[in-house]
Amino acid sequence: MIKRVITAATLIIIMSLAIWFQGWPLRVLLLVSMLMSTSEMYRAFRRIGYDPVRWSGYAYCVLAVLAQAYYARLTGGMFQSISPTMFALIIGLLLAMTVIILKGKVAFDSLMSTVFPMLYPGLFFSLIITLQDLPTRLVSTLALVLTFFIASVNDTFALFVGMRFGRHKLSPEISPNKSVEGSVAGLVSSVLFAMLVPWVATRIAASHPALQAQLAASPLPPVWAFGLLGLVAGALSQIGDLVASLVKRHCGIKDFGTIFPGHGGMLDRMDGILFCGVACYVFFKIYGL
Repeated sequence: MIKRVITAATLIIIMSLAIWFQGWPLRVLLLVSMLMSTSEMYRAFRRIGYDPVRWSGYAYCVLAVLAQAYYARLTGGMFQSISPTMFALIIGLLLAMTVIILKGKVAFDSLMSTVFPMLYPGLFFSLIITLQDLPTRLVSTLALVLTFFIASVNDTFALFVGMRFGRHKLSPEISPNKSVEGSVAGLVSSVLFAMLVPWVATRIAASHPALQAQLAASPLPPVWAFGLLGLVAGALSQIGDLVASLVKRHCGIKDFGTIFPGHGGMLDRMDGILFCGVACYVFFKIYGL
């Protein structure tokens, strides 16, 4: 448990610094995380005899980050009609399928094990990358904080409440340690956290003219909407954990890696965050931010 806490604290500091600086520091951090997570997924599939074309997945990761990085410069051109996220995904999928077909073999397992990591974790990472390009720095920071920390708050409360009061198994075959009681606690904490963050942000902005101008340019949704976001994002975060566990059960592994003591691999740490990021991406798009 001590290792787990120390690792979590270190990751929180790293993520907080990346969110604070944004720009290329955040892009590089997400690219490294995306490449590592994709590699862990490919390695899991190879353990059960699948033969993914790994380099096409890595090429997609790099293309996704570069396309979004230069999105602002190309808005008036090619990306006026198609988002950089979809552009990178289409190119990556076509590349993977072409390479596999040119082998001339009926290798459906190779196709699926190559394409699946492009969607998860690949596409989900791509959506998180877009959040720092929201209209104002205040909005992008808010979106990134919610993306990275709703899942962490959810995990923390679900873990400790589940350990103390857990009686009913949530999904015994996929993840035996998760309980209904812990899940409910995680959802409640996610809702409260999602409402607290924008409330604090508006209070801070009230005493800073530059931030007030940003709020005027891009008004935030009402607090109740953030509460709904917390509920959906918290639920998706838990689903993300279970999806990752499902893949691990299928591949016969306990963790995707060992890079983080007490947590496992990169994908073990990012599974819930990735699904939470999808909810935040849709939320801010719905409100036109």
